[in-house]
Amino acid sequence: MLRDGWVPTMCYQCKAECAILARVEDGVLKEVRGNPRGRGKACVKGMAGVSLQYNADRLTQPLRRVGRRGEGRFEPCGWDEALDAIAGKLQELRDRGEAHKLTASFFPHSITDPKWRFLNAYGGFINTALPHCDSAKIVAFIKAMGGVPNHHIPPAFFTVPKGGIMIMAGRHAFGCLDDASVPRDILEAKARGAILVVLDPLFTADAAKADWWIPIRPSGDTALFTGMTHHIVMNGLHNKSFVENWVREGDFERLKDYLADKTPEAMSRICDVPAKDIIKLAEMCAAAPSVGVDSFKGIMLGQAMDFGHAWTNFLAVTGNIDNPGGQPLPDLTPLAPVEPVPPAPNLHERGWHRTGPDKDKFAKYSFIMEPTWYQAQAIKNGDLKVLVVAECNPALTEMGQEEWRSAATMTDSKGNYLLEMLVSYEIMLSETSRYADYVLPDKTYFERWELLYMPWWYNFGQGIGLRQPVVEAPEGCRHSNEVFIELGKRLCPEYFAFKDDVEFYDRQLTGLGLSVKKLQDLGGLWSPGTLGFRKYEKAGGFGTPSGKVHLYWEDLEEVGQALPRVDLAPEYRVDAEQYPYVLLSYRTIFHQGSGQWTHNNPQLRDPVGGFRDNPLLINTATARKEGIKDGDLVTLRSRSGQVRVRAKCTERIRPDCLGLHHGFGSSIGRVAAGGGGVSDNALIPDSGTTLDWQDLVGGESHVSTRVRLEH
Repeated sequence: MLRDGWVPTMCYQCKAECAILARVEDGVLKEVRGNPRGRGKACVKGMAGVSLQYNADRLTQPLRRVGRRGEGRFEPCGWDEALDAIAGKLQELRDRGEAHKLTASFFPHSITDPKWRFLNAYGGFINTALPHCDSAKIVAFIKAMGGVPNHHIPPAFFTVPKGGIMIMAGRHAFGCLDDASVPRDILEAKARGAILVVLDPLFTADAAKADWWIPIRPSGDTALFTGMTHHIVMNGLHNKSFVENWVREGDFERLKDYLADKTPEAMSRICDVPAKDIIKLAEMCAAAPSVGVDSFKGIMLGQAMDFGHAWTNFLAVTGNIDNPGGQPLPDLTPLAPVEPVPPAPNLHERGWHRTGPDKDKFAKYSFIMEPTWYQAQAIKNGDLKVLVVAECNPALTEMGQEEWRSAATMTDSKGNYLLEMLVSYEIMLSETSRYADYVLPDKTYFERWELLYMPWWYNFGQGIGLRQPVVEAPEGCRHSNEVFIELGKRLCPEYFAFKDDVEFYDRQLTGLGLSVKKLQDLGGLWSPGTLGFRKYEKAGGFGTPSGKVHLYWEDLEEVGQALPRVDLAPEYRVDAEQYPYVLLSYRTIFHQGSGQWTHNNPQLRDPVGGFRDNPLLINTATARKEGIKDGDLVTLRSRSGQVRVRAKCTERIRPDCLGLHHGFGSSIGRVAAGGGGVSDNALIPDSGTTLDWQDLVGGESHVSTRVRLEH
């Protein structure tokens, strides 16, 4: 039963998914603000959710393609027809023994999500945008500390004591994709005497608040942290108690041998940070009561697994794991399994959608999800036959977008598409939906149920959050979870013997003695009420085989990654003469970057109060050398493509870098199409087409590349 007033729910204008309150009058959404019980903040994107809800471009009925893929020609059809066609194709695929050639590409809000259940029950794959965000670093943390991933839980800034150090490494907490309360927590920590250090080649909003901004060379972060670790270890400044008690026997000695030639001077030549500054920061960290490091989809993170490894080693030798102000470890919320639990397909037996020379080595890395950009390669290889896309936009907002568009339209000798079916769930049409065989009208986050829980996520890592309908959805809209449950009832009924999504969540909540109704009565949020520190002591150790932190990774010896590689990622080293600048793909608070939700929003694209287009940031000295004036139209070219964009001269960026806001370039939607801007992904190379070394380097280097200017 919907009601008027302030209703607690969860935002979804970006992946942070903050706890919010929605004000409803006469069944109409009027206003959004932060939920005080969920730390009480909403950003400009969240408050603009009202405009999303009532966007004139909302889809309200299923569409069937009538033209060629990419033409964007559709005609309305009924839900029965669409579901019959999709279920029929999936049944045919499974009958051929190719269930694993279904991939659902979506943002995994929660491990409670029915989409995960359907994929496991049916035998398909999940494919998300996460691997090029931070999957490599999550894997690094699992290897070092064991257990569940813990990266997305930031350094609990509200616990940082006086004198504690907060290092933001390519992290834009004041920009986007963070819990909206994190900037407040950082500023309050500063007010009680903590120190904020920002490592970034771009002078961001975070840098503007920092005590020390270090304009590091892109991809130099591994070298910087390794140089600091060298100085701390070689000068006996490490936390001896933690190392003696909680680092696996023999690993510290191996680390010392490895660090012997990784001096601050040597690392300075890689990261372009003066050796004296590396030493200064190292000694500050060694003396501080706590050091918390946060990074995510930074703009300088190449070879992300190595960075995660160097980051973990630094935390271990300084004793900053699961301490106040350091790197928290997650607690697991005891939700109940919904029996019977479908077994996940064996990825090693069925094959990953990986390509390139390192395909056979990929299993060693145990990435938990597959990168989006491999969809194109999997289509060409015949490994992907049915693709279901929800809440992501690979035709525009992923690297290799042109290759994806090309692959989606490839045909065999008989004229049949290699990708046999493409289904797109959308709130409004997007570039990806142009290629879909069926476009299904989704509900917004103000119209649907979801139980949000990921142990490694910011907002509900220490508990769960309930997204609930606050207004009625337009007739004809169904949430993608409802549709996956319907497909599950048809194709795998033994695993979908429950009425609907609410009953599914009710069963999970029995593990907490709760139900959806009881959780509603609690205000939509549940938490154990404490973060807890040094949980490994009570648990008798870490989740690794030895129970200790692993600084050395034997399983990666043969690929040369038993300890971090400190060199710049290949993207930053090759073709430097032909492409002299590094393009930084950055973000701001206005857009989440994955689709139409923010880019087709009149409030967020307002030319005065919003972010209408994405001019090219160019250092004034560089502009002078290139003969470019502010506002000039220039061509930006990489090995993958080119764009024409206006230059914006600024001192906010390193002279050897250029900056372009991510996610622009949409041509669909009455606001988005008129807003201007270019797609950075037209320039970003992807593995399998323009690059051949990315399989094993981790993902983050995919968000930037080498370019040249033509004027």
